[in-house]
Amino acid sequence: MINAINLSKSQVLQLRTMLHSFVIGFTLAFTSGADFETFVPAISFHQLFEGLSLGIRIAALPAPAGAQQSSLVWLRPILAPLFVLTTPAGILSGLIAFGNGHRGGASGGAVGTKVADGVLCAIRAGMLIYAACVAMPAGDFVLNPTL
Repeated sequence: MINAINLSKSQVLQLRTMLHSFVIGFTLAFTSGADFETFVPAISFHQLFEGLSLGIRIAALPAPAGAQQSSLVWLRPILAPLFVLTTPAGILSGLIAFGNGHRGGASGGAVGTKVADGVLCAIRAGMLIYAACVAMPAGDFVLNPTL
């Protein structure tokens, strides 16, 4: 039971982190100019520590012990590359979505680009607020037997 709880928590964390990274990559695709020069180092630093924390969580996954969990042998080798490829996939999706017609960046582009930038910023902020106010306290209070 405990191994199943740890596994599902890790998978939810992985999915949430991958979605967050995808949105960041999508935003990075149409950012240019001074915003891009500021955004890239900040995102690189952010992704570094996000990857480290996720890697620690993946490394802490229990080893498959029985016949039930023998299908989980593939889980560790797949989770890390999935995280690594998520931000570039977001960038590629953003480039495809905004196409070659967009060269002005979020700061100098069309109204649609500014709206997209605002919506993506709101989605990223909402993900972080949800994680900080709902997911993390819930894990502390629900899964901690002392609380």
